[in-house]
Amino acid sequence: NCLVALTHFCEDHGPSVVMCTQAVRLSGLPVAKGGSCLDGATISSALPGGPASLTSTKCPACRSMPPNTLAMYTADWQGDLLLVSSQHPAAPNQLYSQLRQACLRVHSCEVCPTGAMYFGDDAGGGGGGGGCHVFASPFQLDDVKARGLSSQFSVLALSRDGRMLLQSWPWLVNRSAEIIAGLRDAAAAQFSAEQSAGCSARAARINGSGWVRMRRSDVPTRSLAQLTSDPSVYRRLHTCFARLLRGWQREELAPGRPTEDQLALDSVLCLAEEDEDSADDGIRTVVPTPTKLVGGGGGGGSSGLGGEGVQLPVVSAVFHSLRHLRERLHQAPPACQSIDNFSLLLHHLLTGNQIVFRTSLPELAKSFFTLLRCLLPSNCSQELLNWQRYEEPYRCNLLGLTADTRLPDWIAADGEGHPMLLLDCRPDASALAAQAFIPVDDLDLVVTTNRPARPAAQLIGQIDSLLGDPVLPEESLDLLLANAKEDWLERARQTYAFMQAHRRQFSDGQVTAFLSSLGCQRADEIVLKFWTRGISGLTRREIIKSCRQ
Repeated sequence: NCLVALTHFCEDHGPSVVMCTQAVRLSGLPVAKGGSCLDGATISSALPGGPASLTSTKCPACRSMPPNTLAMYTADWQGDLLLVSSQHPAAPNQLYSQLRQACLRVHSCEVCPTGAMYFGDDAGGGGGGGGCHVFASPFQLDDVKARGLSSQFSVLALSRDGRMLLQSWPWLVNRSAEIIAGLRDAAAAQFSAEQSAGCSARAARINGSGWVRMRRSDVPTRSLAQLTSDPSVYRRLHTCFARLLRGWQREELAPGRPTEDQLALDSVLCLAEEDEDSADDGIRTVVPTPTKLVGGGGGGGSSGLGGEGVQLPVVSAVFHSLRHLRERLHQAPPACQSIDNFSLLLHHLLTGNQIVFRTSLPELAKSFFTLLRCLLPSNCSQELLNWQRYEEPYRCNLLGLTADTRLPDWIAADGEGHPMLLLDCRPDASALAAQAFIPVDDLDLVVTTNRPARPAAQLIGQIDSLLGDPVLPEESLDLLLANAKEDWLERARQTYAFMQAHRRQFSDGQVTAFLSSLGCQRADEIVLKFWTRGISGLTRREIIKSCRQ
């Protein structure tokens, strides 16, 4: 899916690929542990392109492999990868064509004053058919015998996943800069040594004394090893490229821009550090709690079932996953005839309505709200747990009440002003006293609401379809849910930017057109407006600054 390469503008052959490193699955290959140079016939038969793919050239400037050696490799046994460096890609011809076209573009028509550059697309990419995205960092090395006293090189990174390439942009820039800096230092030292050994090459060219304008045909161009005076420079490059490629494909890679939840958490930590720095007791303790988790309220009280003096065993009944919660809600009697209980829960959750869970089992309520918070941006959830009095929605949208807490009578009649979803779980006290554990499926769960659901938003159906897929593994499900949340947060950012750029009232047609541009409908408008609260302060300031410019 990706490879790293070193390219060069040869005075004899033009743009050429000097060395490329790519990853091959290690499973089933007859390779001894360790990493070293090897004969081409040993490993070429196991590579996708076969022996024909490991070809080399006789030009010293275009050649990277030592004599009688066609490839170098490093075995990553933990990651099941074989990192192979060769003259050309050991893969189908399409990959070689894409690398060749990228090399031509870097050393001919693509120019970027800042150094690193990107080009490519999903359709044509860097050339050669098929999608390909290219990161390139061109550089020059001092060379007393080259035109302009410098030789042109470039570090390339090719990937068929453009998002992956752009997200890792800062990481690729830093790693390639480290490689280039080492080569430049070595080449500069060799250049100075050659200059001090004789007359200055620059002065000789200016004066024209003894200088041949064209290099003699019997004098070959110089290789990178000669420019840096390091015979093992290609071994070092193989090590650097293998580390770069392995880090790019594994957990060593840091993402590009942090998520809104991470930015919100960072702001909480910064505020906590500022408060601690202002104190005089010298204590530095930071507890990252973006939500308000409270153990008791309204003057304190017991979280048990009975009155004073009743000591009941600890019950560890919890919701284990969103799928478990969805299945359990489907078993409960429906609160509305037009929509199932779980979709009703998602509607109230994603639109910012208050959700109340009333039970005598604090751990069950805690697990319930923990699962719900995974579906919301961190700034969109305000939580109170094990509370003994009702709180208004402006204080919390996730409220956990004890079993004996009563709701005000006006809430049932004010569905328009205070829409709410109530879940009651009241286990039998005698059953709990007899055993220390009762499965959640054996508990009675009642769902009620004071306001029927409006037309379902797209995000509700998207989450419900993901959770309803029995084939999808839990790890993949978590990634897809996180991706869906970031997708809708991006739409909320676009909505916030639209509102800041045009501070006026919009007609229904304008709102519908804007929502259509985001791939949304009018039923999604209330979700987007609520999710704008999840935008971090840093992102808000960036949007406002860009709108004022």
